[in-house]
Amino acid sequence: MSIVIGTSYVWNIVTATVMGLQTAAFAGCASSHKTRLDLPHSAEVGSRSTEKLTDAQNEEFTRFQKVSQSHTQYLPLAQSSVLLAGLFYPKLSAYAGAAYIIGRLIYSVGYIKSGPEGRKYGVFFICPSIITLLSASLYGSFKALSLV
Repeated sequence: MSIVIGTSYVWNIVTATVMGLQTAAFAGCASSHKTRLDLPHSAEVGSRSTEKLTDAQNEEFTRFQKVSQSHTQYLPLAQSSVLLAGLFYPKLSAYAGAAYIIGRLIYSVGYIKSGPEGRKYGVFFICPSIITLLSASLYGSFKALSLV
């Protein structure tokens, strides 16, 4: 048995790869931020090592950590959805995946610069793209099973 990947589906693979790279980049930013603040690699929000930070530094550190955690939490859902939905609707899922990537970038930069209020603009891209990907995956599956 061989797997044939059409040229349309390649964009889904590229999109899923960029999602992973984006998550790794923000994890790297959070890690370098720890180094800049002279914190140990294992430092977490509210730990003893963060007690020496000023309030402003602690707030900034918290934002970087939350952005990194948010990327990591949603990566499996986003990647698997873009790959699975791409089996049925490769172009639609590649576009939705690209919207997710743009939304994540806007969300991250907004949150780091402005706090929780700044993340709302990215959510306008993230939520519809995830709903589209999950819906396309489920609909394509049900259609393949002749349930719709």
